[in-house]
Amino acid sequence: MIDTDIEGLGPKEATEYVLAFITTLKQTEKAVASAREDVSLWTRRVALARSKGDDALAAQAQARLDKESARKAGLDAELADLQAKVAVLKQKLVRLRAGGGRMVDTDLLLAQLEMAVGEKDELARTMKDEETKAALDELKKKMDNA
Repeated sequence: MIDTDIEGLGPKEATEYVLAFITTLKQTEKAVASAREDVSLWTRRVALARSKGDDALAAQAQARLDKESARKAGLDAELADLQAKVAVLKQKLVRLRAGGGRMVDTDLLLAQLEMAVGEKDELARTMKDEETKAALDELKKKMDNA
């Protein structure tokens, strides 16, 4: 299932699904803000170590800055992906609610029903109709003779 595919869900399930994505989006936004603060902190620490002339400490701080920058870049990409998905999900949820519930693929439903029930037995239906007509004719004859 594609993350943004909610067509087979009812309004309640679709709403819960979209809310889960929004919750993840908000958590990711907080993680990005935290990562931004960490990058800022380690940038200041690199500058401080260099201003003190401690190259070994500056190198360690720079390594940590690089690590935090990479983490922030990953979170930024994840945030952008989530924002796009949430926008699509919100649009689909509005359409789903406006459509009045589940959107059903009628052709798929018919195919599934035919697989479960089997194909129509036209001969049996025709014979049943003929048997019913014969029984009706016999009943009419009994009524006429009585």
